[in-house]
Amino acid sequence: MSDIKYSTILGVPGDAQASCNGHGTLEILEITQILESAGIPCCIVGISALKYFGAWIMRNDWEICVPTESLDKASALLKGAPYDNMYEPCQHERPHIYSLLHTFPRFKLNGVDLWFDLIPSEDSHLACEPVNFERSRMGLPYPKLEIFAQSLVDTNSAVRIADLVDGMGLTEEWGSQNLDLSGTNDIVWAQQKNKRISESVPETTNSLMLQVSEAPFSKKEIWDDIVRSSDQRIDLACSKEVYVTRFRSRGSGDPRLLERNFV
Repeated sequence: MSDIKYSTILGVPGDAQASCNGHGTLEILEITQILESAGIPCCIVGISALKYFGAWIMRNDWEICVPTESLDKASALLKGAPYDNMYEPCQHERPHIYSLLHTFPRFKLNGVDLWFDLIPSEDSHLACEPVNFERSRMGLPYPKLEIFAQSLVDTNSAVRIADLVDGMGLTEEWGSQNLDLSGTNDIVWAQQKNKRISESVPETTNSLMLQVSEAPFSKKEIWDDIVRSSDQRIDLACSKEVYVTRFRSRGSGDPRLLERNFV
């Protein structure tokens, strides 16, 4: 069966709302349990992980990271009986800048307004194994904070580092104590990713714009510069007397400890 193309934004007429007011948390939890029961460790990455760590950003698809060597097994599992009646393979609408997402397995829940992607761990630049996971209050597996932060620094994912820093209120000192900030971002990873991107799309005058930078940057400078500019990212409509970052009010605690049904 060929994958069907659906729009995440428009959805499918007649689909039921996902659990937890449309977030789909319980359905995603069930999928992680299916994978774990088959001996495939997994954790939630991407936008959903940033939301778990306190960022106020919109999610389209959930992204579930599995070991690279288990990606085909995980995809085949969800495409086979009895899960083929639950999860429908579907395509991404288009390639995304700096991303191989359009090449990874994507699924839609049959009759439910919910999409998710399977992401190989090499793309997330982390070791997808239980020792590196923690659980949300809803039971979902996420990378531990220091594991997730390290993956973003190693791949020079500046926008996502800023979201993480502002969501958790992280500091230069926290980075020095919990991260490896020696040397530069992973250039070999960037080169390999760009090779896969170029192989996945037709060569055009604009196709190079999809690729990540292969320039080396000091990881310490990446981290420190983003942390130091946190207050500059606070919206002008928000009082700096109230907000310490664009996502955190003064005196607010660890967002992971809050009762939240969307992560």
